[in-house]
Amino acid sequence: MQALKMFSGGAGQGGMGGGNSQNQFIGMAMAEAGKLFDQQSAQGKVAPSASKQSAVTSAAEMALKMYMKSQMGGGGSGGGSGGGGLMGMVSKFL
Repeated sequence: MQALKMFSGGAGQGGMGGGNSQNQFIGMAMAEAGKLFDQQSAQGKVAPSASKQSAVTSAAEMALKMYMKSQMGGGGSGGGSGGGGLMGMVSKFL
C-alpha cells in the first residue's frame, strides 16, 4: 500500500514527479511483495510451487505497467487522469 500511496500522490512528495520516482515506486512494490510473500508463507498460505522470486518479479512488472500507463495520461475511458484511473483499477483488486 505504501507504493500505491506514493504513486497516487499521497506520500507527501506530490506523486510520481521526481527523477527517480520510477525506480522508487518499483523498488517499493518489490519490497512489499517480498514481505507479503514471507507473511503468507509463514502462515502456510503459499503453494509449494510458488517462489518468492516469481512474486517479486510479478510485482515489479505490474508496478512498471502502472507507472507507464500513468505517464501516458491514464489511458482509461475518455483519457482520464492518471490518479483517478489508477484508483479505479486498484479498487478491483482490494
